[in-house]
Amino acid sequence: MEDLDDRERIDWMRSFDALGAPGWLPPLLHEPSVTPQAYVTHAPLEHRRSWGQYFTPQRIAEWMAAYVLQPGVRSVLDPAVGTGVLIEALLRQPGWNPEIALTALDADPAILRVLAHNVQDTLPNLTIRQQDFLLDPDRTRYDAIICNPPYIRHRRLRDRQALLSMFERRLDLKLSAFSNSYVLFILGIATRLAAHGRAAIITPFEYLNANFGVPIRSFLLRHNLVDGLALFDHTRLVFDDANTTACVLLLRADRAADDVITFVHVADEAELAPIEQLPERAVTRYRLPELDAEAKWLPLFPAPPAASTWLPDRRMVSLRELADVRRGIATGANDFFTLTETERAQHEIPLTHTRLCVTKASHAPYLCFTVDDLQRLRESDRKIYLLDARDELPPAVQVYLDQGERLGIHRRFLPTHRGVWFAMEPRPVAPLWVNAFSRRGFRFVLNDAGCANLTTFHCIYPFVAERDHVVLLAAFLNSAIAATVIARQHRIYGSGLHKFEPLDVAALHVPDPATIPGSLSAVICQTYLQCCEVERTDRSAAGLMKAEIDRLWGEHLGGALHAAS
Repeated sequence: MEDLDDRERIDWMRSFDALGAPGWLPPLLHEPSVTPQAYVTHAPLEHRRSWGQYFTPQRIAEWMAAYVLQPGVRSVLDPAVGTGVLIEALLRQPGWNPEIALTALDADPAILRVLAHNVQDTLPNLTIRQQDFLLDPDRTRYDAIICNPPYIRHRRLRDRQALLSMFERRLDLKLSAFSNSYVLFILGIATRLAAHGRAAIITPFEYLNANFGVPIRSFLLRHNLVDGLALFDHTRLVFDDANTTACVLLLRADRAADDVITFVHVADEAELAPIEQLPERAVTRYRLPELDAEAKWLPLFPAPPAASTWLPDRRMVSLRELADVRRGIATGANDFFTLTETERAQHEIPLTHTRLCVTKASHAPYLCFTVDDLQRLRESDRKIYLLDARDELPPAVQVYLDQGERLGIHRRFLPTHRGVWFAMEPRPVAPLWVNAFSRRGFRFVLNDAGCANLTTFHCIYPFVAERDHVVLLAAFLNSAIAATVIARQHRIYGSGLHKFEPLDVAALHVPDPATIPGSLSAVICQTYLQCCEVERTDRSAAGLMKAEIDRLWGEHLGGALHAAS
């Protein structure tokens, strides 16, 4: 391929050819046909993960096939074919024509042997090639492309920088270093569509709501390729073994400037129908000028029936104008760098070479984390000490670090990228935390114990450090009003796992405490701090206090909660 030099290209292809036939493969090929379930049972998990292999459910595969297989299609490409799930879905379509030329690519030679075994000689117009699509020198354009790209995170993407540079040169755009394999597949597929071509691509949803997806969203909008997006409910795990929310991107090369773009919320794949026949409650339609590549696209999908939205007051500002938001301390090896009281005493680690630290979100389950809470964690022998080895090392600390080297801790990813492998970043204590992951909602925690925190929480550093200022921010961020904003701002993964990135937190809109009348500020702060005390023993009373705080915010901001239509 002209975009990579000969050495890079040869190294890539040798890595594929060198694998040979793994020992688990021959017994699998004794079966008349190998289903995805059988493949998952026999192929080791590490093999499947290294190739990013997750399989498309049949109903979704058929919906994708129906979209791309339009009258007049003469050529079809599946650039990450796997065991052939999407090919089989194409063959089941009423409009399938045996004369259609079908090309199937995959980088994994083992799974291609499974595919060849499954189809054998039943498809004379099928061409199978062992090829990484991202490196494919063939620039043939296709009438239809259907794909479930490999899901390989950016950290595990081989020769990532060479790949990103190649796409940047070819497409004249700047990609984020956090780009996963599937977003590169989207870009590659977009450039391989014929004049009237269509594509259906099933991927995780992340790129539509994450900053690394901005260049991809921008490219697709600039070329007016997006025909629709189907987002599957976050409570559904579409991909087995992958904790991520799935979506299907529909591309069409012959879109007119005023054609609508359809956003679909899919509560159950059994309800899937041709995009023009989906019920109105499940779709929202936009014109091209209404979409902004810089904005998150999650709010563009139809909201669930029970969802609500907040009509914000103009006096609200983004949190980044009032505070700095950063992730917690990343150790790279929590089990080694954090200790319980028993472990600290056993290794004779001096307190002067540790920092008090919250290591798990479950250790701070309330709205305020106090010195008494920290003492309870110590008494129950939880990990509350973070190794903070600096300056001259006492003999006991050196012995412990030597043990870490024998365990290979110094060769792990984060330690190898530090100037001194065991030196923790000197992150200051944050007065306010928010949990990075949640299944039951996010909570903003007042850190009254004055201790550090790992990445289980993000750190919020208000520029104005007065107590009332911090309490007012916490009181709003934990309110029902803020919850409706948060619900459209964070990222959702499969099985209902929610994730907040620091940039997502910083983008939240909040009232500026400096603009709140002193009398109202005093009432909210007093009620909120009482709530922090009462919630530990009387949830009902705490609920009433929260409702009163919500009422006060609503009156002050002049807005209201409105049910989404």
